[in-house]
Amino acid sequence: MKRPKTLCLLLLVVALVAGCSAGLRLGYNQAEALTNWMVSDYVDFDPQQRDLFSQKFRALHAWHRREQLPEYSRLLRETRKRAEDGLSRDDAVWVMERSRSQVDALIRQAATDAAEVLVTLTPDQVAALEQSFVRANRKVMRDWGVGRPAEEQRRSRAERQIAQIERLTGRLSREQTERVIAMSDTLPLTTDQRFADRQRRQRELIKTLQAGRSRSELAAWLREWGPNWERGRDDAYARAARAATEQRAQMFADIDRTLTPAQRSTALGRLQGYIDDVVALSGVPASVSEVRPELRLEPQSEAQPRRASN
Repeated sequence: MKRPKTLCLLLLVVALVAGCSAGLRLGYNQAEALTNWMVSDYVDFDPQQRDLFSQKFRALHAWHRREQLPEYSRLLRETRKRAEDGLSRDDAVWVMERSRSQVDALIRQAATDAAEVLVTLTPDQVAALEQSFVRANRKVMRDWGVGRPAEEQRRSRAERQIAQIERLTGRLSREQTERVIAMSDTLPLTTDQRFADRQRRQRELIKTLQAGRSRSELAAWLREWGPNWERGRDDAYARAARAATEQRAQMFADIDRTLTPAQRSTALGRLQGYIDDVVALSGVPASVSEVRPELRLEPQSEAQPRRASN
């Protein structure tokens, strides 16, 4: 039910591959086993359902490897080009919008296959799924700090953002860390609203599964419901979420301008590692124009102009 950059995209990449390039190839190639293990936390399939799920997942995985990994490679390469000169707010917005479109395409592609599996769930299995959401939400409450004092939520959010950035750039200076904290603190605090929205989406799914829709009806509903997670949101949260997205794009652009040449080189090198992994996993050779570039960066003079953020 989760939604699951130069600097902005780099953070996205880390989230997608669990922060580990070495783990990307292993995890992607073992995706069926890993997904079966994760799904078993939510629903206990009978043998026929598990066979059906595995069959549908293998088809989706093959489609993703064939159709989406080359798109990821192109997105990452374009992002790397933009990263070399410094990140603008428009760059961050572009990356987020392109990334969102890839996620939406995956959800729509998976809808029909997901419906074929979900329509087989018995009432008892749907009830068990609902209780699994309750258990999972308890952990989310702890991890997100739901219901905790606002200052504690802000501190935890800033710590997570610092850790994400440092996975890509290496150690931040004290001044950079303080700047990240200051910028993070200006973002709307939406932890509790986000959690309530997560629960809303879970209730919508359970209600639909309980309604006993046909396979085609459920597939159509999933194709419409899956990518449109903003639909049905509380108005106050919808406004806060849009503001947070806009401000976060500017925040990443501001952070990008503070990177030293060594930090930028580190980030670009790690991004290139992800690109290499995606190309290897897709099985599509890089074109002549996509040959791995030289990543050593010359120190930038203070007098050199930087591309201004909007």
